[in-house]
Amino acid sequence: METTAYGITDRGLVRQKNEDALFINEAHKVFAVADGLGGLPGGADASQRIVELLKQTYQSVDSVEEYVNLAQLIVGINKIISQESSSKHPLTGSGSTLTIGQVVERQLMLAHVGDSALYHLRNGELKKLTIDHTMEQEVIDRMGESARSSIPPEYPHTLTRCVGQEHELLVDQTRIQLQAGDRLLLCTDGLNKVLPIEHIQEALAAETDPKAICENLVQQANANHGPDNITIITVLIR
Repeated sequence: METTAYGITDRGLVRQKNEDALFINEAHKVFAVADGLGGLPGGADASQRIVELLKQTYQSVDSVEEYVNLAQLIVGINKIISQESSSKHPLTGSGSTLTIGQVVERQLMLAHVGDSALYHLRNGELKKLTIDHTMEQEVIDRMGESARSSIPPEYPHTLTRCVGQEHELLVDQTRIQLQAGDRLLLCTDGLNKVLPIEHIQEALAAETDPKAICENLVQQANANHGPDNITIITVLIR
């Protein structure tokens, strides 16, 4: 299947620097977003280093038909980030989310850790294909949606998995069948935790230009006070 993609990253209106990063490799149809942990001094370093490692990986892949196991790739990147952060930031470490999608023939291969997201739009219906690895989500999974109101305020954005952690990293993997006309959206939480899902769905469906979709969504997020860095990749499937 053919793809057309565009990505954008924006500092937002509140944060002093942008700790997000994105990766697009059209030849291999690989797309990724990474959100450096804002509470750690090496958050921006981690997300940028992830992109460097992704570039190195796909530069060494000889054929566009050669498939890289995305989960194994993330586990390998985690080991590198963890080792490097232990020397650069020995007291705090550093970390990042990482969500990667690759279109292989008529399938989307997805690997994911953290609370960035990948959405799939078909026939006007938007589905989130990733699950947030946060303390909040773990409480909801164990106790149900009714427990959301009892979650302490420091819980919602506390990650339970991230690239850069010292212990073994469990990576979520998903694959779905694609068809012409499908649309994909990868984003950091500066978008999907700021805009209602209905607004994201409407913007993703409304335009035929991925750049216009990304720019529209960034404008909407910033119009809602832009409290976090915003990174978006839109992929149109043909």
